[in-house]
Amino acid sequence: MSLVNLAHCCSHLQNASKARLGLTSIPCTTLHHTLMLQLQRSGYVSSVTIGGPVPPPPSHLNPILDPADPDYQSQSQSSEPSRPKNINTSTNTNIDKDMEKGTNESIITQANIATRRLWVGLKYWNNEPVLQKMRLVSKPTRRVWMGFREIEALARGDPSGYVKGLRGVGESMYVTTDRGLMEVRDCVEKRTGGMILCRINGV
Repeated sequence: MSLVNLAHCCSHLQNASKARLGLTSIPCTTLHHTLMLQLQRSGYVSSVTIGGPVPPPPSHLNPILDPADPDYQSQSQSSEPSRPKNINTSTNTNIDKDMEKGTNESIITQANIATRRLWVGLKYWNNEPVLQKMRLVSKPTRRVWMGFREIEALARGDPSGYVKGLRGVGESMYVTTDRGLMEVRDCVEKRTGGMILCRINGV
């Protein structure tokens, strides 16, 4: 887990929101992908799409990419099964024409894995960015670990150590735990602790 790269992504998304960009990209890693899906579930971003160096077409910007989302499950059951978007190491000759032309950038192969990007759709409300501030809590030289009681205090709005509680409207904090990456309130519900990654101030 590289907190240096995550710090760069936080700064990039914050600056992209201030610049009123509709779509931006960050490096595609497991941590970044998981965090962006959490931001999408919380309503800070509109879409998360795995692609290449070139922005994907609007038709490929799927607003729901989390298999755990009930809406995603209902859509997948009602529609025809699609080709899985996992890593493909074989050179199958039965690839569709659009994949041969490189239009389906979500297919990850050994040849293009180093150039994959996460394309994130940003949201705005009343001409103001929904994602206004995004910054790390744990630093590369000082990682902040908290138990369930300390995280519960943060969710109530009380400070825990030098970390301030959640008091602003639309404010969230994300924690990496042994059960995966969660929002602070989910950690309180499941009574688990972990490392505080970042906090976001919404509109």
